[in-house]
This record gives sequence, C-alpha cells and structure tokens, in this order.
Amino acid sequence: MFNEYKKFYGFLLKYKLRYGLFLVFLVVMSVTESVQPYFYKLFVDAVTNPNSGTVFVVLAWYFVVRISHNISTSLAHWSGDTVLLPSSRDARISVVKKIQDLDMAFHLSKSTGSLISNIKRGDSAFFDTFENIHFGIIRILVSLVVMAFAFNQISPWFVVVSLFTFFANIFVAKSLIFRNLKTRQEFNDEEDKLSALITDNLLNYETVKLFAKEKRLKDSFVVWLSKLWAYSNSFRALEIALGTLGNISFFILLFVTVKKTLAGIYSTGDFILVIGFTSAFYSRFFDFVRRMRSIIKNQADLKKYFGILENETLVKDPTNPVRLKEVEGEIEFIDVTFSYPDGKKGALKNFGLKIRAGQSVALVGESGAGKTTVAKLLMRFYDTSGGRITIDGVDLKDMEKSYLRSLIGVVPQDPILFNNTIGFNIGYGVDDAKQNQIEAAAKMANLDKFIQGLPKKYDTEVGERGVKLSGGQKQRLAIARVMLANPKIIIFDEATSQLDSETEAKIQEAFWKAAQNKTTIIIAHRLSTVMRADKIVVIEKGTVIEEGNHKILTQNPESVYARYWNLQSQKY
Repeated sequence: MFNEYKKFYGFLLKYKLRYGLFLVFLVVMSVTESVQPYFYKLFVDAVTNPNSGTVFVVLAWYFVVRISHNISTSLAHWSGDTVLLPSSRDARISVVKKIQDLDMAFHLSKSTGSLISNIKRGDSAFFDTFENIHFGIIRILVSLVVMAFAFNQISPWFVVVSLFTFFANIFVAKSLIFRNLKTRQEFNDEEDKLSALITDNLLNYETVKLFAKEKRLKDSFVVWLSKLWAYSNSFRALEIALGTLGNISFFILLFVTVKKTLAGIYSTGDFILVIGFTSAFYSRFFDFVRRMRSIIKNQADLKKYFGILENETLVKDPTNPVRLKEVEGEIEFIDVTFSYPDGKKGALKNFGLKIRAGQSVALVGESGAGKTTVAKLLMRFYDTSGGRITIDGVDLKDMEKSYLRSLIGVVPQDPILFNNTIGFNIGYGVDDAKQNQIEAAAKMANLDKFIQGLPKKYDTEVGERGVKLSGGQKQRLAIARVMLANPKIIIFDEATSQLDSETEAKIQEAFWKAAQNKTTIIIAHRLSTVMRADKIVVIEKGTVIEEGNHKILTQNPESVYARYWNLQSQKY
C-alpha cells in the first residue's frame, strides 16, 4: 500500500524547495483558518469586560488573521501548483516511456484500451491525491492540534476526549477502508475489461456491423454494474459508520460543556469556544471522511498506474553502448537459438545465416517456420536464447535499441498508420522532414500520382490505422516512409501477400527502387516477390535447409523451393 505513495512523493520531492515553501503556506493557511473560533471566546470575554478597548484589540487581531488566511490560501494553492503540475507531467512521461520501452511480450499480453484506462485514471488520481492529502489530511491534522491547544486552556479532559474520538473514528474506518479498497480493485479490473472490449469494438467496427452484433456489448455491462454497486455500497457503509460515531462524539462534548457551564465551572467564553471549535472541527472531520474515501479510491488507481513502472524490461540496453563508425549493413546470425515464452511456432534452432552488405536475401518457408522471428530478433524485439547476431561484426546486444532500429527500415505486411495526414505519415521517420523530401519519396514509391489526385493532396487524413487507404496504397506509403528515412537495412515483410497482381507489380517496382544499394531482407509467401533476390533462404522448423538464387533452386527438382514454386505456378 505504501509503495504507491513512495513513488508519488518521489515525483513531488524532485522539487524540494518548492514543496517546502508550499508546506509553509499550507500550515499558515490551516492555522489561520482553524484558530478563528478562539476569537469568539476572546470577543465574549472582552465584551463582558468593562474595558471596551480590549474588544478593538481583539477585533484588530481577528482582522489580521482573516487577511493572513486569505493571502496564505492563495499562496498555498499557487505554490502547490508549482509542485503538482510538473510532477504530474514527470509521472505521466515516466509511465508512457516505460510502456514504450517494454518488450513485445508485454504489449502482446496487454490491451490498448486497458492501458489507456490505467493512464487516464492514474493521472487523475495523482491530482486528487495531492489535493486530498495536503488540503484535506494535513489541514485537518493542523486543525486538530490547534483545537487541542485551545481546549487545553479550559481542561486537559477536552483534549483527551477529542483525540480519543478522532482516533476511534479512524479505528472503526479501518476495516471499512480495506473493504472499500477491495471493491474498488474489483471494479477497476472489470472496468479495464470493459474499456478494452469497447476499444476493440471501435477498432473493429466493420466486423461488428457485418455480423450485426451491436447489441452484444450491452451484456458486458451486467458484471460491471454489479461490481459498481458493491463499490458504491461500501462508501455508504463508510459514511454511515463514521457519521454516526462523529455525531455521538460531538454530542458528548456539547453535553459535558453545557453541564459545566450551567454549574459555573466554565465561563460563557469557554462555552462559546467549545461550540465554535467542535462545530468547525466536526464539519471539517466529515470533509476528512470524504477525502479519505477519495484517497482510498485513488490509491487503487495509483497502484495500477505506478505498477506499470515495476514491469521489467527484458531486452535491455547495454551500459556502454557501441555505435558503428560507418554502417555497411553486413548481417550475420551465428548459431542462434530462440523460442517464444508461450512456446508458439517460430522458434529457431542453431540458426546460421550471413548476409553481405548490399545483398538482397529472401526468407521463404511455411507459416511458423521462423521467418518473421528472424526479423524480430534482428530488431531486438526479443533477445536470443543462444548464439549471436551481428551487424558489421558488432553484437546487437552491444547497441542501444533505438540506435539499432534507426539502422533498419521495415515495410510490414499490414502497415499501421497514424490518424493524421499522408504527408505526416510519410515523413514520420525523419525529424523535420521537408515537403519536397516527402514528395520525392512518394514519387519513388509510385504514390505521388494518386496523392495529387486527392482534393487535399498531402494534407489528406488517412483515418485511424489508415482505414481510408487501400492495402496497396498503405504499402506504397510505408515504402515511401522507409525511402525517406534512408536506412542501410530494409525488411520487406509479407508485403504483397494479400494484393492483386497489378498492385503487387507497382509495389515491387517501388520496393526494388528503395532496395538499391541496401541490405535487404524479404519475407514472402508469394514467390514472385523474391525472384530478383540475390539469395533465397528456405527455412523449415527454425533451421536453414536450402540456399541459392531462384534459378539455381528451381533447377533442382528435389529442392523444397522448387516444390513451392511449382505449386504456386500451377495456382496462378
């Protein structure tokens, strides 16, 4: 439970001087607020005193206290913002950076909707927790100290009763707080599931409509609503229990004060002091209960928010990273062994492959043979279990991941585009890409003619995940993006497997332009894509079983590649 607050204050205390100044103003604000009922006693005592000059002295001090409270309140909120705003920014940056740095295995097991929900709730909880702890809890504790000091002027008995009732409320609340925390966590889990489901439905809206399943989402709210009711009812129990105990405590103090005042033990001023402090304190105490309730709710959100930071990054950057003086693009897989954590297909066994600088190499084989795994290991989305992978003789593990990936351009099977303009998506891989550079890349990718025919040209929005473009258009845009980034190594991953022959021809033409003088890895099922490759590598069950160019491999009727080629030739 305290781990979340350790992280919370870790972000706040990056700004120690600002935070210290904030606490000073907060204490002044709390003292000047809570001390005001003491003046009611002073006014009564002064009025009953024949010396009227005392009344005006008290009045002057009361004015000073109220003005001080007004100024310190403004300064407390201002100085609090100088800590809260940058620290909440730092927390969000840390969480998002951690998510981006986590491995593929993490992202494959998490839903986007759930992560977005965690970030939104966590960021909101950060603000609420700061407000509730400082302007709620600390404020009420200062008020309690001031009230105890004032009550001690009358009788230590009042101090003992006040402290006893306060901590009795806390003790009673303990079990209710943990119950509330449990129901909040259960509701959060169900909320994340629902958020993920809604996100999935929105992303796959076309499938939902095709099968007319718009009403199915309604069924998912049944469990969600039951968890919400349990969470809500835990609050009602907390309010009733603490409210009842607080009012009983308030009544006992007033009853004793009335009796002692009527008996002449306490003065009228003392009576007014007790009424003033108890009524002010217990109204703040109920606010304390409300804020405790909010803190409980936010604690569950902070736990999941900061819990993201506790995920371990398995593929780590080296302590002393190496950079290539001049990138040639020679790649070598040396006795590489790898298997996915879930044991799915695509494992490699003693895999060996050498790709010369500037050479184009095609990887072919059945689904699950390990072709895409080769690309993922080259990008260091995963680390090998054994063996080494090198670029220009340098082990990939000796390079920073971001630097390594800057050397490689990827044209994936299904390019995912940002919900932005065509120009933005083409230029994404280059900081401050110029418009003439973007257009030049589009022309090389055979995409410029299509773009010029659009009303907004390069300012045309592509829609979420690029839904406004066809598969072939997205592929050519991805090629243009790689051309503009101008990496030394290009991976062309199954990029024409779902396209018609005419579109495939256009993409191939664009691709081979991009591949000139580059080290190129082509992953393909459609063998017409790989005919021009310098070397074709056939992979089966994670090992290389054949190598050669298209001509050599097809001339051997016993080769696996020849069998694949004959099957596809008959099909087309």
